[in-house]
Amino acid sequence: MLIPGIDAGNSRFKYAAPDVAGNPTLIANKFGEPFTPSAVFFAPDGSIIVGTEALNAGFADPTRLVVNWKRSMGTDAVLYATDDGTVYTAMDILAILLNDARDNIETKTDQVVNEAVITVPANYTDAQKQQTIDAAAKVGIKAILLPHEPTAAALGNELHKRKNCIVLVYDLGGGTFDVSIVRSGGNVCDVVATGGEPNIGGRDFNDRISEKMLDEFNAKNGFTPSRDDHPIFFQEMIQRIEQLKISLSVQAQSQIVLSCEGKQLAMTITRQQFNSWVEDIAEKTMERTKQVIKDANLDMSSIDEIYAVGGGSMMPIITEMLETLTGKKVSRRCEPHAAAALGAVLGGRLEYRRQGKTYTCGDVVLPAPDLIVHDILSHTIGVLALEQDNREICSEILPSETPIPSVQTKLFKLGEPNQTAVTIKVLEGEGGKNANECLMLGHFDLTDLPPRPDMIGRIEVTFSLDSNGLLTAKARDSASGKTAEMNIDYEHSNSGGTTQVGAA
Repeated sequence: MLIPGIDAGNSRFKYAAPDVAGNPTLIANKFGEPFTPSAVFFAPDGSIIVGTEALNAGFADPTRLVVNWKRSMGTDAVLYATDDGTVYTAMDILAILLNDARDNIETKTDQVVNEAVITVPANYTDAQKQQTIDAAAKVGIKAILLPHEPTAAALGNELHKRKNCIVLVYDLGGGTFDVSIVRSGGNVCDVVATGGEPNIGGRDFNDRISEKMLDEFNAKNGFTPSRDDHPIFFQEMIQRIEQLKISLSVQAQSQIVLSCEGKQLAMTITRQQFNSWVEDIAEKTMERTKQVIKDANLDMSSIDEIYAVGGGSMMPIITEMLETLTGKKVSRRCEPHAAAALGAVLGGRLEYRRQGKTYTCGDVVLPAPDLIVHDILSHTIGVLALEQDNREICSEILPSETPIPSVQTKLFKLGEPNQTAVTIKVLEGEGGKNANECLMLGHFDLTDLPPRPDMIGRIEVTFSLDSNGLLTAKARDSASGKTAEMNIDYEHSNSGGTTQVGAA
């Protein structure tokens, strides 16, 4: 049995597995491609096509093609519906892609895959992580670990082999952006700060280039192609933009030729021109990077190496801005596309050690790695509580940068004298922030409480993070011993419920 590392990217899937010496190695798909495009095509005959063939089929009928699905994880948004009414959410698309990944890996390695390590963005919410686990389970794969992508990428760059080293991991994927500061010392790798922007990724750079091309097409031909009326034009334009980004990473200019309704657009785009179009988007990622360095209580001189990973990081403007910001050269220790998948392999071996299991590669038993990795929570989690002025706020229990795994308990008062029930609303948001500005992760009720006229602190709320950073919550009334646990429903509203707890 094989336990692969899978980098489930918005644009590309990458797979890796250990060789008999324990070294992580990339696995090509059954077509020999080093990665598989994260695209799904629903054919008219009912079959489902994945990867490059899906993109090719999408040229003929783009309405049946699903791409850019990752930002919809954690939601019930319908990305595709068949004629018979069957709907597909992002979780369903991920399940299809994971099933194809397993098929590719088993074909290339001749080993069975029942378990996998699947990377996720550091800024993923509990709902997004849970849907990732559920998508894998839907196709018979147990996700034994969901390492954060920048942490996995640090391991893929073999940070653990560097002693007393602090690295900045800049991870610009197709749909999301993460940045982490990771410190290596002895046999320990600590993530000391992490942050990101869930709504910035390579697709946003592509959209900006699309806008410029459409403006130029209109200026030259007197009309602007529309996505509804000219879907094949748009599909072709997307492919040309991807080629453009690759070309400009190695040469100063590149040519694009597009046609629609007999009219043609021929453009020579220079690297300088490209940079000017997307500079503001790239600058947002640099501002976030500076903030994470500040959160780590470091300055630029403290950073020893820069790892730029993810497909978006290969754009020259990113390398130039990172090197200007930090005053250091970006490391080319590992190919940016491969780092997270390679690191996920090591993460799987570490998780097996934590579970006390023997890790094998074929018939070879691999020894447990002499390494400890400490990751952290990327966002604050708390509960809705009442201030003395009856303002509803998020009272933090697990602040951002809490170690994973972790257990924390906080004591609260009831909101009213003689209160016999309380609803615990679990929120994602900064401590002290208005509750209606936070994301509700779920809620649960603690009922049949013995009434008491005093307002002492008696409700103990305990939050636990497992090795994937997934949350469980418990509440205990110290006056009666009654307990309750959260049934996470990941509702995205703040409605309903009984009287809340107050800050102790």
